[in-house]
Amino acid sequence: MTDDNGRSGIGSVLRIQGVLVSIALVAGLAIAAVHEWTRPMVMAQRGGLLGDAALQVMPGATTYRIYVRGADGSVRLMGDGDETPELFIGLDEQGRAVGAAIVGSGMGYADVIQLVFGLDASGERLTGMRVVASRETPGLGSVIVDDHDWVATFERIHLRFDEDRELRNLRVRSNARHEDGEVDAISGATVSVVSVTRIINQSLAEWLPTLREQFDELAGGGRG
Repeated sequence: MTDDNGRSGIGSVLRIQGVLVSIALVAGLAIAAVHEWTRPMVMAQRGGLLGDAALQVMPGATTYRIYVRGADGSVRLMGDGDETPELFIGLDEQGRAVGAAIVGSGMGYADVIQLVFGLDASGERLTGMRVVASRETPGLGSVIVDDHDWVATFERIHLRFDEDRELRNLRVRSNARHEDGEVDAISGATVSVVSVTRIINQSLAEWLPTLREQFDELAGGGRG
């Protein structure tokens, strides 16, 4: 009798443990599923104004992954303690990577210019540019924001490489040839235009090697 009660008690304990383990597994799976489901929304919230601009310069992107560069130079997903996004990888509705958007900043004529520019998945053509913060002179330097025709030219500027596939800087020229990596000059806004071009050149120098080596990895394994 005592043995039967003991076995029954042990069996009850094991059943309870089994139920608890099952509950823990289901809860863990549910948390993981919710985390993946909310990831795009969390990323979008973190992206803010820069994220809105990033979507505008990555054709076909409906969401993105946000990255920052650590103090050791490594690239990692943006976390709660990170203040400013540095790199966006654009994803379409199927989760395939369509390109990247890079955040850059530097001095303009009057103050710091912050901008976001897009790069196609091949890393050989710009797909857009948006200035998100600028205090350039109204009517002159402010054309880098207000002149929509000029801004639109960044959707078709091709990058140039030397025979060793090293990136050449974009250049500012009148009657620019966009296929040759040239940016249109604007009369009366030379400093602002040169500043935008310099910021893009510096940002490309920093991020293009990373994108060449790690684009598929940063995209989560999918490329459009």
